[in-house]
Formats: sequence, C-alpha cells, structure tokens
Amino acid sequence: MPKILKDSITLIPSCKTLKVFKYVNSNKYYSCFYVGLHSSLNGNKIESLKTENIKEALKKAKNIYHSWFEQSHDSSEKVNFIKNIANPYFAYRIRKYQNTLGKENTGERDKQRFFNYMVKYFEKVDYRDNEQLTTAIEDMVQNLRMDKKTDNTISKYTNTLSSMFSYAVKNNLMRVKPDFPKLKIINNARLSYFNEELNLITKRLNDEYKKIEDKFYLETKDYINLIRSGGFRPGLEPLRIKKFQYRFIEDKKTKDKILVFTLFNTKTKPKHQLTTHPYFTKYVFPEIQNRNPDTNAESYLLFPSYENRQKVYNRIVKIFTRISKELNLYYRNGSTRPIYSIRHTFIKNRYAENPQSLEVIARQSNTSTKMIHKNYLDEDDIMMIEEHRKLYPSK
Repeated sequence: MPKILKDSITLIPSCKTLKVFKYVNSNKYYSCFYVGLHSSLNGNKIESLKTENIKEALKKAKNIYHSWFEQSHDSSEKVNFIKNIANPYFAYRIRKYQNTLGKENTGERDKQRFFNYMVKYFEKVDYRDNEQLTTAIEDMVQNLRMDKKTDNTISKYTNTLSSMFSYAVKNNLMRVKPDFPKLKIINNARLSYFNEELNLITKRLNDEYKKIEDKFYLETKDYINLIRSGGFRPGLEPLRIKKFQYRFIEDKKTKDKILVFTLFNTKTKPKHQLTTHPYFTKYVFPEIQNRNPDTNAESYLLFPSYENRQKVYNRIVKIFTRISKELNLYYRNGSTRPIYSIRHTFIKNRYAENPQSLEVIARQSNTSTKMIHKNYLDEDDIMMIEEHRKLYPSK
C-alpha cells in the first residue's frame, strides 16, 4: 500500500475521524474516515477525491462523509450496541462457563449486571466513536458514585465493560478500547467473629427451631458449624458437598480420628482436601450425620431435601444476617460482618494458636500466605499481638 505524504494531511474537526491527504506517488487528494470493521476490512473508508485543489478536496470529502452516514450504512441496526457488542460477548462468556461443574455461571451474573443497570448508558451509543463510549462510561461511574457505591463496587461494573470491549477489539468489532476513569480500590480490613459470638448465633438458631419447628434452622446451624471448623469458603462451596466427599483417617500417633473433606472445582483449583477441627469431628459432625439418616452417598451433606443450592444459600444469608443484627453482633468498628466473616474467624484463630503454621493454614484454606496477610491479618489485632510478643519477648 502506498505511503501517505504526512505534510499533506488535513483534519476536519466538524466531521469526526475525517481527514484529507495525498499519497507520496500521487498529486490527487484522498479522503478517509472510520466506518467500522463491519463495513470495511480495516474499518476505514478511503476514496479518491480526484482533485489537486485542497479547497475542492475538503468540500468533496465533507459531502462523501455526510452522504455515507445518511445512507443505510449508518442505520441503527448497523451500529446497534446491544446486538453487535453486548450480546456476542455475553453469549461467549456464558458458553465459556456453562460447563464449570457446581459453580455459578459468571457470564450469566455479568449479563444480569449489565442489563439491570448499565444498558441504559450504552444502548444508543455509536460504539465506533471512542469519545461517545468514554463519555457513557464516565456518566455511569458518576451516577454510581451518586448512588453511594464505593470504587470497589464500581470496579465490578467497569471490569465487565473492559472485558466486553477487549472481546470486541479482538474480534474486529472495534478498533480500540475506550478510556476508563481511575478508581481507588481499597482492601478494607475484614473483621471476624469471636467464637463466643458464633456460639450465641448457633444457640439462637436452635431456639428458633424449637419455637417454629422448621428444620431449616437446625441445618443452618450445621452450615455455620461446618464453615467455622475448617478452611472452607462460605457460599455455595460447602453446600455442594455430597456424602461421598468426606472420610475418616486415623492418626497413628494419637489414635485420633481425623475428618477429611475433598472439594472439587474450587475457586483456585479443581481439587482440594482439608481437615476439620477435632472438636467438630468428635462432637458436632455426628449430629450432622444423624440429621438426615435416609440419604445415600450422592446426597448433599447439608440440606439434602433441597435441590436449588443458590436458593438455600440466599435463605441462610438472610437468616444469619437477621440474627446477627438482633444480637447486636453484625456491626463492629463501623464495618459489617456478613457470613463470609466466619472464614476470617477460622484463619485468625488458627494463626493466634500457632503463628508458625501460616503455610499450613494457607494450604488448608486453599489460599496463599500473601492473601492471608493482605485480607486477614495485616490490620488485625492478632497480628499486632504477635508482633508485640516478638518486640518484647517475656523473660
């Protein structure tokens, strides 16, 4: 392809992306403007203006530009953001995650977030125009902030858009990604529950069962006792455990029985094994085993009579949050303590009892020592106590 004579380039600000230029081997002017990769292999429409006069060239270039966009080339169907950008991306994402056994389809989650909130900012945007896209993103971020959303939350929205635009560029639907505003992502200290507080919550669950005789409360207690006993990730992971996924092994030295769980398709790897606290193994787990005697190896360990795991988890969270608030436990130091905080309780308790076992705690919790420091210990009193002991060792 012939080279453009750089000194000949003239931009026309009133017509976005339109420029007039000459090739080094030609005296005639040419016009060029962006029309989208769906209309041209390189996304540009280049046409000879058949004149050596710059004023005439500019006039012809404007006419060609306006004529092209007035015709069917610029119909709403051709530049439909939902049809051409959003839908292909979400179809790809959903297809990518549909065979992820036992996990929520993140493509479905991202699609729901987009169509529940973001779509109104982009459905009428010409995605060929980077300035329009950037403005739409800035408007969305500004409104999210006005809705009191933190930058951590806003980043979930912008990450979806960023991935969408990357997919569009990769598949030649767009030339480049638009700009995104900078966000201040803050990792807030995650506060745990104390064991005494969790005991109060499980006692309340037992009391509520006695009042209304709804077995769901007892099984919610089982769920809490399970996730506080080992390095489980609260959520759907413990609810998907089936009876064939646990076994007992014997410590030859102490003769103690050790309860081992095998988890599949976890957040970080396809298979993970972990053990549970000896007290849970000896006193609590037999109660869970006896809760539903008429089940088999393929039955769920918890809530075996319910098929919809997500629905079960949603109700667990609702019950836990309500009871924690009623007991004045949900808020601590200005922060909330949702059910996921029980994972923090387990990790911090293990570290407090034996700081030298951090590597083991990380392996059992299916994470890294770096992540434990970052999310669980760096701003916690347990770490401060341990550092104090090292600074001022007792004589």
